[in-house]
Amino acid sequence: MHLARRQVPALLIFSLLANLLLLASTVYMLQIYDRVLSSGSIDTLVWLTLAVIGAIAVYGLLEQARRMILGHISQWLDDQLSVPVIERAMEARLAGSNLEAGLKDVADLRGFVAADGMLTFLDAPWTPVFLAFMWLLHPALGLVGIAGAILLFCGALANDFLTRRKSQEATLGLRRNQAAAGQYVDGAETLRSLGMSEPALQRWEEKQQSLMTIQSQLLARTTSIGSLSRSLRLALQVAVLGLGAYFVLRGELTAGSMIAASILLSRALAPIERSIGAWRSLVTARTARRNLMRLFTDTGPRQSGGVTLPRPHGRLKLEDVYYYAPGTQQALMNKVSLNVVAGETCGVIGPSGSGKTTLCRLMVGTLRPSLGHVRLDGAEVASWPSDQLGMHIGYLPQQVDLFPGTIAENIARLRDVDSAAVIAAAQLAGIHEMILRMPNGYQTEVGPHGARISRGQRQRIALARALFGNPALIVLDEPNTGLDSEGEMALFNVLRHLKGRGQTVILVSHQISLLRTADHVAFMLDGTVKAFGTRDEVLGALGGQHKPTAVPTPGQDKTIVNVPAKLKAAE
Repeated sequence: MHLARRQVPALLIFSLLANLLLLASTVYMLQIYDRVLSSGSIDTLVWLTLAVIGAIAVYGLLEQARRMILGHISQWLDDQLSVPVIERAMEARLAGSNLEAGLKDVADLRGFVAADGMLTFLDAPWTPVFLAFMWLLHPALGLVGIAGAILLFCGALANDFLTRRKSQEATLGLRRNQAAAGQYVDGAETLRSLGMSEPALQRWEEKQQSLMTIQSQLLARTTSIGSLSRSLRLALQVAVLGLGAYFVLRGELTAGSMIAASILLSRALAPIERSIGAWRSLVTARTARRNLMRLFTDTGPRQSGGVTLPRPHGRLKLEDVYYYAPGTQQALMNKVSLNVVAGETCGVIGPSGSGKTTLCRLMVGTLRPSLGHVRLDGAEVASWPSDQLGMHIGYLPQQVDLFPGTIAENIARLRDVDSAAVIAAAQLAGIHEMILRMPNGYQTEVGPHGARISRGQRQRIALARALFGNPALIVLDEPNTGLDSEGEMALFNVLRHLKGRGQTVILVSHQISLLRTADHVAFMLDGTVKAFGTRDEVLGALGGQHKPTAVPTPGQDKTIVNVPAKLKAAE
């Protein structure tokens, strides 16, 4: 904020000078009526005209300077806030926060600073200067000006009081409805196939029309107050002219002063009148600032890079980890302790909703434990800067997302593409030939607006992304989701290869067949590790299932469904 604060004195000085130069036309009119017309001096007229033209030229330069400063400040706000806001919004989403701040707030704030509304509020404080000149011309004229300013200011306050709350609610509702429209577009396949398009769009349209009705009502209210304000200003100008003429007839005022007072009143009331029309943008900017302040406050200070830790070997340890659902005391993880030796493969099994995905997110640092510690080679995972930690971790989430860019860029984790490393990761994942058969090979665009690829292909590309850079710890959450028999065979070969290279692997699966390479297995139930031991010990306790001796064909995989009553909790 230092750059913006440094510009404030210049803005205030330029605003003062610009508003003082607006008096030039008033002084010109005063001198024309009181001196030039009475004296008939052509020279006086010429020099007065040249002086006023010069003053107007300087005013134009000052006005341009003010707009340029505000433009630079708005650009600086965008440069300084956009990336941090995205980062904080990501952190808020991972933390389960319901904050709705985003780039739209940055755009609203930037738009207010760069638009005429900001100039209106910069000019408003100089209204007393014009009223003071009116008072100097005649106290009665000054009183009329002050009364008019008070009435218009009360109109602005009334506009704020009548529209602020509903305007904020309507703005928030429109933002949410816009987000819903994006979700409908992304889910077009589901909506169309299930016949949900018409009811979804009908619900959206009803909500949109309701919000737009509120917006129209607010606009009508603001417009009405603005129209009354303009009418009042015109009436006040007529009153000043009439009163001025009365004082001229009585010999207490000159004709030039009468005209000058009318011009001064117009200058004095113009910022207040314009502020009524600009109030909506002020409310929007104020809401945006409040949202951004909440976002930066609730997500806490950014962690500095600090000391760069060496590449970990892959030793993972969880020490009495608890994790509570955001804003509640519901424990999704309940005193979980695990110790995975570097180079081992640990399987995690359990019924749906037992906490396996939450455990994965804690292991890779996307969630911070409410209590306890998650350590990688002794270092706290949640405190490890993400840009450093991400280089040493491979993560395949249950819900796979590919981002706008090419296949190569997605595998390279959106960094500069190292062709050799990208191809190595693709070959390890068994998708090199599959990628070469795509329209543009590794340069095929994927993501929301890219090429249409199957769920299984997305899964395998995401697996290659997890393997990119030879990470020390690889966490795979249901990696066989959506895979065909060829993909499952390739996945098993990946697990076997990682086992041979001595990389630490956490494997979450409902299927026994994938656990063939596992050294240990953890069984989870209700957010607690109920059993932890070697693969054969745990699988044996789960109903006498034995170590698979071959890779089963599709349809033959045994799926863990029930928890035997004889299973005892791991100590």
